Amino acid sequence: MHKTRLLSQWLFFILGIITLSGSGCKKNDGLDTSPSAYLSFSTNLVEFDTVFTTVGSSTHNFTVRNQNKKAVNISDISLQGGINSPFRININGNPTTNFPNVQLAAGDSIFIFAEVTINPNNVNLPFIVTDTILFVLNGHTQKVALQAFGQNAHFINNRQLGCDTFINNDGKPVVLYDTAYVAPRCTLTINAGVTIYCHRNAVFLIDGTLICNGTKAQPVTFRHDRLEQEYENQPGQWYGIRFLDSSVNNTMTHSIIGQGTVGIEVDSFSYLTQPKLTLNKCIIKNMSSDGLACFGASVNTVNTLIYASGMYNVFCELGGNYNFVNCTFDIINDFVANRVPSIHLDNQVYKAVDSSAYPVPLNADFYNCIIWGDLADEFEIQKHTVMSANGGTNAFDTLFSHNIIKAQKVNFGSINQVSQNQLYPGFVNEAGIPPDYHLIAGSPAFQAGVMVNIPLINPLLATDLDEEPRNLKKPDIGCYVYQ
Repeated sequence: MHKTRLLSQWLFFILGIITLSGSGCKKNDGLDTSPSAYLSFSTNLVEFDTVFTTVGSSTHNFTVRNQNKKAVNISDISLQGGINSPFRININGNPTTNFPNVQLAAGDSIFIFAEVTINPNNVNLPFIVTDTILFVLNGHTQKVALQAFGQNAHFINNRQLGCDTFINNDGKPVVLYDTAYVAPRCTLTINAGVTIYCHRNAVFLIDGTLICNGTKAQPVTFRHDRLEQEYENQPGQWYGIRFLDSSVNNTMTHSIIGQGTVGIEVDSFSYLTQPKLTLNKCIIKNMSSDGLACFGASVNTVNTLIYASGMYNVFCELGGNYNFVNCTFDIINDFVANRVPSIHLDNQVYKAVDSSAYPVPLNADFYNCIIWGDLADEFEIQKHTVMSANGGTNAFDTLFSHNIIKAQKVNFGSINQVSQNQLYPGFVNEAGIPPDYHLIAGSPAFQAGVMVNIPLINPLLATDLDEEPRNLKKPDIGCYVYQ
């Protein structure tokens, strides 16, 4: 290891003295000091794609070119992270963190070598290590980003997963760096205890089938990859999970999806009689947009908690078939002005590319759910009764039975409990960080539900989100049973 390290340092020094035509100025008419003078780079991102299993180093290089008609003086080249950065740069044979006054003749180039040293067993190291090289020229700054894999982990980077892929909990983290795609007729199975750390804008695209086999003790967790405490509940740190047109037979059990843009997005009807997606005992939280967004989809949602979305907790547009049973939905939101209600239902007509209108009926049933938040109305309904060219209409068929709902405008009938008292549901601590949606003694949700008879859902109702037994004849309303 010592010899290897010395060799790495020696090569790093030797490589640094190599330049394209050198960095000195050729004879010219003086320096270009105009603010319109810019440098060009062979790349704006230097990626170190080695996944280290032991302490190791890697070196990459790029070129900086002066394409201006005169020589320029780069007043400073520096690592933004300074001496604390895991990266180092080498310019003209000098390993350094900053290098002042580099003159570059017109049409000339220099190599810059960047090295990174990673200890993959440092649990405080980010999964994706980054820094930036800053180039200051004539009063403005240009940047080249540096990026390397940090902790020893399984990295998924912009690729199609094989048929059929299993992700098991082997003790190593799983990091989704960009995009993971599941092709039609392929299945991705994620087993209990797996945590998937998702980098900014990362997304799962499911054209096949996703099965998440979490348990109460070992859920399947999808979260952002920022490990700093201040990002723990920060939304918008990655995109989310998208079920595409041909996706079928998806099930997610004891899965936690947090800190993304849209937690789960479901497109179009399943081609089979089964629902396209079944969510059972899941938690979706802290999304910058929607928790669950459905477009003409078929979804069963049971024993599930969705809260703290920047927009809708549940957004259903272009019709679809939906069952929501023993769920809790809540938004207490101080960071979004003029926010929308928790739930949105819409049977808007679908218009094809040729402008033809197609009716998209909506069927949505809500049993034993708590729909709450800090607005006067947490439920939004938009009915459309447009006649299509073929004579069909887009029906709007909903059933609300034994729910607790924060509402004023929509009449849900006496079979539901409607209130404007913010404390009415009797949550343990709605405003906590994290909030606690268990029920207090005396909650109006206690044994106020109705027995449900939906064949595909009945087997899922015996226990609540905590796996506590439920009284099926007189169930408590919401995802938790009072204890």
